[in-house]
Amino acid sequence: MQCDLKNLPLGLPLTVASVGTIATLWAGKNLHAGFGIAWAALTFFHGWQHHKKMKADACRLFGCKSNAEKKAAEPLQELVDSFQVDAYVPGRVRLRSSLLAANPQWQQPLEEYIKSFSGVKSACINVVTGSLLILYDGDKLKPKLAAIEQQLAEQAAKRI
Repeated sequence: MQCDLKNLPLGLPLTVASVGTIATLWAGKNLHAGFGIAWAALTFFHGWQHHKKMKADACRLFGCKSNAEKKAAEPLQELVDSFQVDAYVPGRVRLRSSLLAANPQWQQPLEEYIKSFSGVKSACINVVTGSLLILYDGDKLKPKLAAIEQQLAEQAAKRI
């Protein structure tokens, strides 16, 4: 029979080690140290057995994102991070991303999303080249979008 440490019941050995450690406080030093070492080792293995539950508990306490939320956000964040400014003049920016070329199913939703911003005149994706052309009216952009325009200008200047 194969020994599976992940499913080994450690409740009873942990209890014996903890009681033994406390009970040997006034006994010999070696006996007390032996029980303490056993207690520490068993505690470590017990934590290893339940690491997924402990991680979930810690996330519940400290507000970590669940795996489903991370997986939903990852493709969008990867797409945003993959954009490079190909060309920029005020009112017109061309971004390029290999992820756009690899995922043509994103074309329609992304174009519609970008067009939903006030001040955006048009958004056109070329899935063959992976480029996104955005035409916009800089005066109508909200302050946050104007800050993005400034970042685009800086990135375009770095490319030159």
